[in-house]
Amino acid sequence: MPILSSWLSNPLIIILFLLLIFGAIVVAVILVKKFAKPFKSNEKPKSDREIAEEELNRLLEDVEDPEAKRAMEEFAKPKNKEVPPTQEEAAQESLDRILEPVDDPEAKKAIEEYGQEDGQEKK
Repeated sequence: MPILSSWLSNPLIIILFLLLIFGAIVVAVILVKKFAKPFKSNEKPKSDREIAEEELNRLLEDVEDPEAKRAMEEFAKPKNKEVPPTQEEAAQESLDRILEPVDDPEAKKAIEEYGQEDGQEKK
């Protein structure tokens, strides 16, 4: 029995033996599922379109609450779209914002200090 003992103490042989056992179990399950009538599945695979329709029907439910329905219809109505400003108008508005006088005395002080610091660094 010394030969058997050396085989069983080798970790690689143990792993291969376990893989062989579990592989045999998998093959047996596949064969039983394929040939045994109680385990056969009569379900046919669904097409992608059928799956998508079922998912949409599950997610999209009809709204029964009249207030919620009215709110949804109001939301779906197109809103009054404003005409975007021209490039000149946008530039003028930006310039007006930049040149707008500052009313807050603390902000004025901070701006002046920043300007002085910036002026000193440039020299």
